[in-house]
Amino acid sequence: MIKKLSKKKLIIISIILCIALLTIIFSILYEKNDTVRVFFDKYIFRKNVTENTLPSVSIQNVHSFAFKDYLVVLDNNVLDFYNKSADKSFSIEDVEIADPIFEANGDFLCIAEKNGSKIYVISNRNIVWQKNIEGQISNLSINKNGYVNVSISNTSHKTICTLYDENGTELFTSYFANSYIIDSSISNDNKFLALAEANFSGITIQSNIKVISIDKALVNNEDTIYYNYSAPADDFIINIDYFNDNLLCLYDNHIDIIKDKTPSTITNFADNNILFADMNNKLIQVEKHSTNLLSSEFEVQILDASNLEKKVYTLEKEPKSIQVFGNVVAINFGTEILFINNSGWLIKSYTSSHEVQSIVLSNEIAGIIYKDKIEILSL
Repeated sequence: MIKKLSKKKLIIISIILCIALLTIIFSILYEKNDTVRVFFDKYIFRKNVTENTLPSVSIQNVHSFAFKDYLVVLDNNVLDFYNKSADKSFSIEDVEIADPIFEANGDFLCIAEKNGSKIYVISNRNIVWQKNIEGQISNLSINKNGYVNVSISNTSHKTICTLYDENGTELFTSYFANSYIIDSSISNDNKFLALAEANFSGITIQSNIKVISIDKALVNNEDTIYYNYSAPADDFIINIDYFNDNLLCLYDNHIDIIKDKTPSTITNFADNNILFADMNNKLIQVEKHSTNLLSSEFEVQILDASNLEKKVYTLEKEPKSIQVFGNVVAINFGTEILFINNSGWLIKSYTSSHEVQSIVLSNEIAGIIYKDKIEILSL
């Protein structure tokens, strides 16, 4: 004999089914419809926050950086790590740096003295290694495994690059007699070191990408160059970054991707009205579109380097700058900052009564910097 469901159970099941159906419908609308997404972000998820409503750290003439879910403040040779609630979690003393260069990847934080000689690598609340390097440190890079490339200048060469492993052991050194290293990137499999160099000695600027095989360099192989590419004259290289096995190259007028030793242009700034461009795990650019003689609209375009799939976030006004880290893009309008992810969805909107001085950014937090304080925004 088949039991009939009670009226009460039927009502409960009907309610559950309706909730599930509405959840699916609103999820689809949220993903596909910009108007619905803006409404939900503002009134349901309440992603809008304002100045003086967030935890903050009082500051005066300090240097700061966002590392994982910490705000890092360097003051009088002490690194203080503040959590999302602006409480001091721990400190690291005797970090003897006055003007720092910060770089972070995964669980590793690297700090060096700009135009100085000291360098520190930090992980798990401790200094893993530190060194005094001969020459003046101009830039550095670190991969998620803790490998560090340090570029130094003002020696007998224009630039010298030294690669260190996660324990601070020197692996090899590369010398550049006529060019400066603008940026570097270490592949996450520890197999390649890519160097972006620029030569200013001629009538035109010559930018080159040199990829060194780390395995060959470790056994003193004479042929350590895995790939070498010379860009067209006056194409100035700004930034390079490994994305999986591909190398992304940001120039002042275009973005290239190098796959299997073959460069190809993803976007050309002259062909499009690109205002800003940068790279994190994706290619980020802001493009201006004229809607009529008196008005324009602006798009944040997020491109997947592997397949050129594009996500778009439309802006109502022109931004002053963008900043990227990991999976986060910060769009700065001066007194308003939008934080979006690599899927083109809003994470948070921050509004201030006066212009923000600067931003420090990680995947987990943003530090909103003013003259006398840093507000910590959880992302």
